Amino acid sequence: MTRSISIPLLWVLMSGLFANAMAQNAADALSGRFENMHRLLNESSGARQVIESQNTEAAGKREQALKLYHKAREKSAAGARDEASAMLDASARLMFEAIKAATPSSMLEDKKKVDYGKRKESVAALREAFDRIADETGDREARTRLDSQLTDLTARADELMAAGDSSAAQIELDKAYHLLKVSIEAKRAGQTLVRSLHFESKEEEYLYEIDRNDTHGILVKLLIGEKSQSDYQRKEIGKFVEQARLLRDQADKQAGGGDYQAAIDLLEQSTRQLVRAIRSAGIYIPG
Repeated sequence: MTRSISIPLLWVLMSGLFANAMAQNAADALSGRFENMHRLLNESSGARQVIESQNTEAAGKREQALKLYHKAREKSAAGARDEASAMLDASARLMFEAIKAATPSSMLEDKKKVDYGKRKESVAALREAFDRIADETGDREARTRLDSQLTDLTARADELMAAGDSSAAQIELDKAYHLLKVSIEAKRAGQTLVRSLHFESKEEEYLYEIDRNDTHGILVKLLIGEKSQSDYQRKEIGKFVEQARLLRDQADKQAGGGDYQAAIDLLEQSTRQLVRAIRSAGIYIPG
């Protein structure tokens, strides 16, 4: 005689199996983290740099990181995986601080110079692309006005870099970079060049508009800190940014429900508000 298992009992059995599988996956993941942390603390190039350096701050932070690592081991063995995971996070942060402290300042400065040079090359490449598009469309005014702004930004960046303020120099270059990106997008959106954009689906077009919106948003954030702006400018920028945020939130909700066309329309409206914010900050964008 065959006995059947009741639905509630089957559900309990399946739930138990699922819970066991999830617990095993979590344990495996934590085990992998312990292995990675062991390498970071003892075998990585960063660990060797800390161990071989004479920097007492670096050595102290590594020692703290090791103690947290061992405590995390104890917590894991006792079944307190969440606490163990949090301790591993703290251990990793301390070790990265140790590596940074053990890194010679000359190496850090060299890296900043390399990063600055790469960003400058990106700006130059985008500038060439914009000039080419402006020439194709016969928009000499846009090219002239943008060139003036870019020359000011890059000159200011070079001055700050020469003065040793690499962080401020990078911000000025970032402004130039994102200004070029939004300017190129503006020209493409307003000219027949838009025909070169082919989307396989509405979702793909939505992701493109997300990228455009994010790029404009980054430029706005970089410009908000400008000390030269008046109270009126700041108020106007804030108003447009808030409208853009509300429209972006609505777009995200529409996309979440699968209505990508509505999301695209809302994103375009949001980006237009960000363009207004950028122009309120005194920056010219073509289109």
